[in-house]
Amino acid sequence: MTSYSLMSSGPRSTVLATWPGADGDQTVKITTLDDGELARDLAVYLTHVSEGTWDAAPWLDTYPVIEAGVSTLVDHLRGTGSIPRIDLSGAGHRHGEQWSFFDVAEVLLDLPEVLNRLTRAQRLTVADELTTDAAGRAEALRTLPVRQDPADGTSRAWQALEVTRALGNGRLGPLPEGGAGWLVRAWGGELSLVDRWAARDRLARIEQLVAACRQSGGRAEPRLDSDLHAHLVVPGGGSGAGEVFYVSVPSGHHGSPDERPTAPMTIKHLHLADGTVDEVHVLDPADDAGFAETLGEWTRLVPWPDPRADG
Repeated sequence: MTSYSLMSSGPRSTVLATWPGADGDQTVKITTLDDGELARDLAVYLTHVSEGTWDAAPWLDTYPVIEAGVSTLVDHLRGTGSIPRIDLSGAGHRHGEQWSFFDVAEVLLDLPEVLNRLTRAQRLTVADELTTDAAGRAEALRTLPVRQDPADGTSRAWQALEVTRALGNGRLGPLPEGGAGWLVRAWGGELSLVDRWAARDRLARIEQLVAACRQSGGRAEPRLDSDLHAHLVVPGGGSGAGEVFYVSVPSGHHGSPDERPTAPMTIKHLHLADGTVDEVHVLDPADDAGFAETLGEWTRLVPWPDPRADG
């Protein structure tokens, strides 16, 4: 969630990019403009693009659409012609109405008007900045799922899975829109970067199961009470009232190793006749086949958003 700010020196304004590294904030100069209003607009729009895209990367199935739009914008910036409006479509995606996607889509329609007022050299520096920011996201999605920290302490990948610093994306709302906030409420704010990704895996699986259960005609909701879990009421069952399952992972407020975000997910079955609960299975959140075998093929109605599947 790189944010962009201004440093004024007389009539000129310099656009700066800032992001949290491993040991503190990192700041670099992007470009200097003579027009203060243009510099302000550029900083605001770049902040919206970066923070929305960083928030979308671990949570939304529309993330590849956003990244493709940013790449198209970079291509136009490196060219010599007028930059057109970049139109993103969330059609066919579950998360097309989520705030971070919607916000970036709106900004990419308006940002070209600002970019077309830049000089050739300024366009190229903005293109380089957008490319560098995207490379940080690619590094995060490549290394964190395999529990590897970024190699460089100044890498932008260190900011993954946090509530964005300027706009607050991820702080509030249901899953997946509020994923970063759910992560903090469940496990606190002091997790290592790789543990934040482990927490993301569990939250993403809960969100996916809730969506799949609803699509199958059942009732479902995510809950964060004494533990983090999905409450699933699946159609069918011998009683005719459906089968009730709890898919949970303990939250980490008590500090036990079993409550860390790397703990497996537990599936429990509620027997409606007598109210007893059986532990059915313990699974890793990435185990699509295990969830389908344990809960039913309905779990495949909605894919789990797993960046590892995209390379």
